[in-house]
Amino acid sequence: MTSTGRCALCAGALPPATSGQRRSYCSNACRQRAYRRRTTVSATTAARQHPRVLSNLPAARDTFVGRQQELTKLDQLLRRHRLVTLVGSAGAGKTRLALEAAGRLRRGRTDRVLLVELGELGPHDVLPAVAGALGVTAQPDEPLRDTVIETLVNMRVVVVLDNCEHLLDTCAELVDLLLNRCPGVRVLATSREALWITGEVSFPVEGLPVPPTDRDLVATAAPRSEAVRLFVDRAREREPGFRLTAGNTAAVALLCARLEGMPFAIELAARWVRLLPVADICDRVDEPLELLTLGCRKSPARQRSLREAIEWSYRLLEPAEQSALRRLSVFDGDFDLVAATEVCSSRQSAEPVLDVLSRLQAKSLLTAVPGTTRFRQLEPVRLLAREKLLAADERDIAHEALARWFTDLSDALITAPLSVSAEVQHRLDDHADSLLGTVEWAADRADERLLLLTSALADCTARRGKLGLARAMLRDALRRPSTRDDYRCVALNHAARLAAEQGDHGEAAELSGEAARLARDIGQPALAMSCHSTLAAVQQSSGEWEASAKNNTECLRVAELLGEPLARATCLVDLARTALSMGKPERAERNVLKALPLSRASGAPARIASALNTRGAVALVQDDPDEAMHAFQEALRMDGFNPLTAPDALEGLAVVASMRGRAERALRLEATGRAMRRSVGVVPNPFWAEKVAGAMRTARRILPAARAEAASTPLTAAETEALIQDEVWLDRTAADDSLDDHERRLIALLTSGLTNKQIAYRLAVSVRTVASRLQRLRDKLGLRSREDVAAWGAERAIG
Repeated sequence: MTSTGRCALCAGALPPATSGQRRSYCSNACRQRAYRRRTTVSATTAARQHPRVLSNLPAARDTFVGRQQELTKLDQLLRRHRLVTLVGSAGAGKTRLALEAAGRLRRGRTDRVLLVELGELGPHDVLPAVAGALGVTAQPDEPLRDTVIETLVNMRVVVVLDNCEHLLDTCAELVDLLLNRCPGVRVLATSREALWITGEVSFPVEGLPVPPTDRDLVATAAPRSEAVRLFVDRAREREPGFRLTAGNTAAVALLCARLEGMPFAIELAARWVRLLPVADICDRVDEPLELLTLGCRKSPARQRSLREAIEWSYRLLEPAEQSALRRLSVFDGDFDLVAATEVCSSRQSAEPVLDVLSRLQAKSLLTAVPGTTRFRQLEPVRLLAREKLLAADERDIAHEALARWFTDLSDALITAPLSVSAEVQHRLDDHADSLLGTVEWAADRADERLLLLTSALADCTARRGKLGLARAMLRDALRRPSTRDDYRCVALNHAARLAAEQGDHGEAAELSGEAARLARDIGQPALAMSCHSTLAAVQQSSGEWEASAKNNTECLRVAELLGEPLARATCLVDLARTALSMGKPERAERNVLKALPLSRASGAPARIASALNTRGAVALVQDDPDEAMHAFQEALRMDGFNPLTAPDALEGLAVVASMRGRAERALRLEATGRAMRRSVGVVPNPFWAEKVAGAMRTARRILPAARAEAASTPLTAAETEALIQDEVWLDRTAADDSLDDHERRLIALLTSGLTNKQIAYRLAVSVRTVASRLQRLRDKLGLRSREDVAAWGAERAIG
């Protein structure tokens, strides 16, 4: 017998057929292998047509806290787009948010939801991981990629690719293929950097909202904060009896704020509640990341501690990016591109700093401050980067670069101290926290620039209303030896002016005298002029009008010779105040009218407000309340709650109110200005103090004693803001007395937090009627929103 052909499996020659039978296989082994192949192909085809496993998402083991707005937005995005990437820094909660969003999709409009965890994988493991999640196996006669595509091509499926940051190219190629070939596939990815392919929507994931740490707000705001709720929930897992109390609420709020609302960091910190009080946990957060290490034993190494999570990101950076990240850790708080360029530029790298910063931002290691061109490092990232800076022995290099930049900015305190531009002031103010770190570094090294840098920092601190702290900084710096007379002169001059503003006349006179003596020998006319201006201010604060006028006149002469318009404006305003004190309002008016346009040109709100306040004082002496009121109101709108200028404006408006017979308004405004002065320790000059006190005596005589006493309470912050922005004034007693029972009932219901619909049900009226009554009530009270009405009612306990 001869062979009839070739084996259907191995293509070998078939043995001769016997008894009329037709052979397809050369042996029983080939027959059995062919059977197994047919069975496998049949099962795979069935799996492609009828997927059995709907999801491989892990079951949640704890509660999901907050993020409801993000979940709603993600649901909307996944309806419209086929690729959404959650982008955020280590510990931001990207994975948990993705799993929660995917779990909701599973219950909705999709066949399957597949989780593919990439954190521990290499580039060649990605496709097998997708196949494994899908439940398909490699076929000997078909590439795995084709098997996956053929399985997905007719399915509606959401693929969750978790932790793509170390496999960006591989993930981008795979996702591009899936989206092109499988129309029913959508991808939800998590990464510290976007995939950067067509059709991708990046969804930033940031920390949970944190409560304000202000002592007056924290008690009511903290329980509603998502970050605080997460901390309490996770703390109860370790200590079931844990709860927010009056004793720990502020510490919990501060801890969440210092951890920037990062869920992973909050969860790790919460695990210590069995061992430490919350206040101690908060104190230990500054110990570089050592506290945040109690991760789950079963988690991947990079998820067992915040340190490992950030280390993972750091290792993925290019050398230039690592260097920039390290050096940027010298900034406390925000920084701009100019400052970053000074710190990050080096001979080793010619790469533009902006390019490096943009890549660090794309990789979620820098955050752009919304609405600005400024950046910041999240605090946990900064702590680890600072460790890397120390390990690389670059701390002094980075701080020296920053100190050099601050010194260049602060040089204006020597060359043009009365004409420092608004731009320089803003730049110093914007980097005040970093300037403080630089001052501490300079103090440790006994650096000769310490006095100049401290003077600049004291300026920033005083502009924030912390005059006492600014004086303490200067006092400490002046105790140290100095080799630069010009730096010492600047520090003495600043210390003298601050002492005068706080009424410490003896110290102010001593410091200003020493500064003036140094200035004579230095040969810097602008610095000498500034010292004479400070001496004049000291004399004015102690009532030495003639001497003050003489020094200010000399300052004005020098300012005109130097061609410094801002210095001229300062001298003219000071001369106007001195002229008022000397009973010469016409001379004061001439000077202040010359100063106003120069001050406005400066663009510095405090300068403009100071000139306007002086204009208002002149108008009061000239018995022109309308002009005075306009000047004081503009000063408030220009410089807001600045405690260095707002008290004069508020007291000026109080005098205007007294002149018009509005005694209660006068007392309320004066009390507000006085409280603001007390908060920072600023005292008025003797002339102004007597002017205000006389007007208040008149106002008290108009009112009954009890009502005058009740009126002598400061406005709330909200009322002061309304007064500044819109001249909305609320006479408490008159408004309270004019309310009828229906209006009081409406306010009480608003205060309890009810909606208009709920109020309508309680009052048995329509929602439209409630809205109409509320509008009339707002008009009557002079308030802008239902929230303002509710706050007003709560403050007065109307119920």
